[in-house]
Amino acid sequence: MAPPAVVKVPTPAPPAAFDPKAVTVAVRGVAKQATVGIVVFDRTTGTELLSVLADRQFRSASLVKLLIAIDVLADGADAATRKRVAMMLRLSDDGTASAFWMTQGGSALVTRTARVIGLRGTRPPTNPRQWGDVLLTARDVLRIYEYVLRLPTADRELVVDALASAPRQAADGFDQHFGIPDGISVEWAIKQGWSNSARDIVVHSTGLVGPGWRYVVVLLTEHPLSTRFAVATRAVTAGARVLSPLLAP
Repeated sequence: MAPPAVVKVPTPAPPAAFDPKAVTVAVRGVAKQATVGIVVFDRTTGTELLSVLADRQFRSASLVKLLIAIDVLADGADAATRKRVAMMLRLSDDGTASAFWMTQGGSALVTRTARVIGLRGTRPPTNPRQWGDVLLTARDVLRIYEYVLRLPTADRELVVDALASAPRQAADGFDQHFGIPDGISVEWAIKQGWSNSARDIVVHSTGLVGPGWRYVVVLLTEHPLSTRFAVATRAVTAGARVLSPLLAP
């Protein structure tokens, strides 16, 4: 019997009225000095629907926990360790992340996972103790999610289920339902990030979105250190709302 024919899914153009600058405009409407990096990818068609400063490096904040989880699971984690990985992702738990960061070799973890996944703009932090200062790009975060979806079934389900059950309150009390959860009215599996340094604050909203996790959405923002987190999170949510026209079923 001949193999079934390969059916090509037509690649839709973004909505004609959609301006790629609209997300940045929406973010800056709330936080005027924000720098914004964006990628929206349609997994069904294999199409990058939107990219803005997609290769610009941002401090990762808690997004590095995705790399930590991948590295720990690759070592054949036992049941107790797997529960800790899920908790770290779901609650964005810093204490667990710090413990794994040390046991997995710190900066070496970043170099190792970047090589395995094929990340091009991801770099270890200058201070090896500051895992939140890992540098990455919006396009690299897309590659991380694509890699997660190719993990062995049990590992993939652990990561995605944890991201899909992230509660509003993170382990440190921060409201992590900004951006995608409050801005886009479809199912989601998110990894958020928020962090301050001596020079800036970063607030990121990223994740798998839509039926069958059709879309990968990455929205990274950097702000002057004087910016309040409440302002930055509102800005990210404003940007996420503008993305809705790109995420049609």
